[in-house]
Amino acid sequence: MRVSPLLRSATLLACAALAAPAAAQAPAGPPMAGRGAAVAPPVRGEAEVRGVVVDSTGSPVPSASVALRSRRDSALVAGAIADADGRFRLAALGPGAYTLRVTRVGFLPLKRDIEVTDAAQKLSLASIRLTPAVVSLQSVAVTGQQDAMIVAPDRNAYRAKDVAPQAANASEVLEAVPAIQVDGDGKVSLRGNENVVVQVNGRPTPLKGAQLASFLKTLPGPVVERIEVIPNPSAKYDPEGMAGIINIVLKQDADLGLSGGYNLSFMNQDRLNGSGNIGWQAGPWSLFGSYGYNRDQRSIIGSNVRRMYDASRTLTGIDDQDVDGPFANAGHNVTTNVDFRPSKQDVISNALVLNWRKFDDQQRMAVQDYDGSQALTAQAFRPRNTGYTGSTIDYTLAFKRTIEPRKNELSTELRVNRNTDIDDVLFRNMTWGGGTLLSAERQQGESHTTQVTAQLDWTKAFGASTKLETGMRGNARWINRDFRQTLDASGSGAWSPGALSNTFSFDDQVGAAYAVVSQTVGKFDVQGGLRAEYTNRDFTLGATAYPYQYWSFFPSMAASYKLTDELTARASYSRRIRRPGTWELNPFPQFMDAQNVQLGNPNLRPEFTDAYELSLTAQGKLGMIQLSPFYRHTTDIVRFILNSDTVVDARHVSAMSFSNLAVGNSWGADLNAQVNLGPQVTLLGGANVFKVVTDGGASSSVGVDAIGWRARLNATWRFTQTFTTQVNGFYNAPMNVEGGRFGSQGFLMIALRQKIQKDRGTISLRIQDPFNMIHMSAQTTNGSIIQLTDRTFGVRGVFLGYSWAMGQAPRFRPQQGDGAPGAAQPGMPATP
Repeated sequence: MRVSPLLRSATLLACAALAAPAAAQAPAGPPMAGRGAAVAPPVRGEAEVRGVVVDSTGSPVPSASVALRSRRDSALVAGAIADADGRFRLAALGPGAYTLRVTRVGFLPLKRDIEVTDAAQKLSLASIRLTPAVVSLQSVAVTGQQDAMIVAPDRNAYRAKDVAPQAANASEVLEAVPAIQVDGDGKVSLRGNENVVVQVNGRPTPLKGAQLASFLKTLPGPVVERIEVIPNPSAKYDPEGMAGIINIVLKQDADLGLSGGYNLSFMNQDRLNGSGNIGWQAGPWSLFGSYGYNRDQRSIIGSNVRRMYDASRTLTGIDDQDVDGPFANAGHNVTTNVDFRPSKQDVISNALVLNWRKFDDQQRMAVQDYDGSQALTAQAFRPRNTGYTGSTIDYTLAFKRTIEPRKNELSTELRVNRNTDIDDVLFRNMTWGGGTLLSAERQQGESHTTQVTAQLDWTKAFGASTKLETGMRGNARWINRDFRQTLDASGSGAWSPGALSNTFSFDDQVGAAYAVVSQTVGKFDVQGGLRAEYTNRDFTLGATAYPYQYWSFFPSMAASYKLTDELTARASYSRRIRRPGTWELNPFPQFMDAQNVQLGNPNLRPEFTDAYELSLTAQGKLGMIQLSPFYRHTTDIVRFILNSDTVVDARHVSAMSFSNLAVGNSWGADLNAQVNLGPQVTLLGGANVFKVVTDGGASSSVGVDAIGWRARLNATWRFTQTFTTQVNGFYNAPMNVEGGRFGSQGFLMIALRQKIQKDRGTISLRIQDPFNMIHMSAQTTNGSIIQLTDRTFGVRGVFLGYSWAMGQAPRFRPQQGDGAPGAAQPGMPATP
């Protein structure tokens, strides 16, 4: 195994930092502008006050409310919400004597008197330390309402308990988030693009495709804290993922002492979810763990109809396939997190994820062939039995030293994961009705993937308004897959090796270094960065090798400007990459059924995208609205090409292959909004419209010029403090693609939730897809053959759920009149 020098350097640096923590530096992101809500006309000026809110250990306290009042008449002058780094900024202040009041749920309020003078126009406060409060849970009342959607400078964050309170797993949480789509197979896309990176706690998942879909269904929904959508990440982040990043943030902080809970949701013995979590915190130790189980068995029904024509467009034949059969997947997922603080400056974290998954697909296919006059010419029964098992072990050891909170910090981590995937597919060709076996084919595959990542990050603040973030990262991956085909040509049980058997090995190393500078100038927050990567890819198929090495550079820029207290504008640019997956590179046929096959292309090149985005966010008493126009230009765009008449292994089949087209352009706009119709009703919605144009260039006639749109609405009614109803739905319009057209999709979910047992328990009823709208339809053509494909996934069901929790964190009744209602929203943690 070859390891790049940059990966080796990053690994050594990470290990050295883990073994012997040294003094380091790293601060926070650019301060966020505060919003004022004047009670009496204050004297406005050019002065500003900055500060950072921390807890007793020196860790930042995000989302703390900061209110500045005149000491003369107690009038509210300005207010802000601390960002993810605990930082805040109060601007446009005049000289005078003020009282600063800082509050946060779970902490005692703190007051501090300050003076703003003409001589000190910019006042930087020392760290504001909040003291944790200990209260009796039964003695507190909860009023007020947090926003379901939080708008940060580079992302939108959605609180899981608001957008999907009844979700049994992470996949169901994602289904409820605007701009995110989860299809019937569980695959995730952002703005209609599946080239999106899914992270868990800021770390990319090592799984893709069906394996990722299965993993998300075993990740318990109750341990998901929020979903972050980052459409245009900076150079600090891994540039993989053309559509951006979806970060699933899990609950990891244990309450003081012992805390935990469990959740059960089921329709019947074949469709159920169960999970539990437990946390413990004492002294320097914090422990958190969760377990989730998922089982989902349902029937998939569909059809494939192939219509053949001659050069004069006369029908010459029809191949009609009816498909049905049970599909079942199940899995177990265990997550643990152990943090140890040997000192106030240092924290050592250990994170372990164990996942086991399987699925079985017993597909039955009835095939009837007709001639041009539509007279029946042949009948056959072709069942397909698919079995799959997979496992993942993912361990991360991380260290962070905080010399001065949000001023000087160093973090490093070493991550190792191992994936194993085993599949076994049996195709049978039988007489009509399944009476006699005519022939059979068996395909068996076994794949092992090992990945090692080392990362070192350093942040340094220069003064009150400048920040440098820099670091390096090395990643190495090794994949080995064996594929075996055996044939029973006569159905007699005499099996022989097939011509498609092969061995496949793939390894790549990526070394990266980055630097990002952030600067605040008046009402402007600007950021610029550059990431450099060297990639060494070696793909071997049998005795043939396909080596490929290349350098890549990824600039990023962003600027935001606060037009008014309620209106913020932002512009951003980043360069992204999508490296071909192994399933796209492997040219050996992978049959999805007897008539449909996937063929890889070992000569695929990575595609690069230049992404531009504008954002205008308005906030007010009723909520917020955000409009985000975007444009993306992609070179060497990778597209799957649908060919309805391909000969593979002496069969006429429909083939899906991959090719680099010349260029692709897409542009459109996102519209997201949250509307609070009083304390009882919240509407959260989003719409996305876009145009896609691809050009195959001189070497290919494949291309498309199409418009697509989709919309989602999430409505919540809080009838009482303990009873809530929620309706969640989406619609995807039909859209043309290269070589064909995808049909429309819709979905509706209705949920009822009742709190019991003094708010420690919850009973829920969830009605999923009552009108059986989740399906997939597609049409492909090459001029002489038209294929119509349709699938219904059997998602419809009624689920009953129960959850129980203990040791919840203390909650307080907010002080009325303090802070600035509708103040600037806090930022999210900046995880690489």
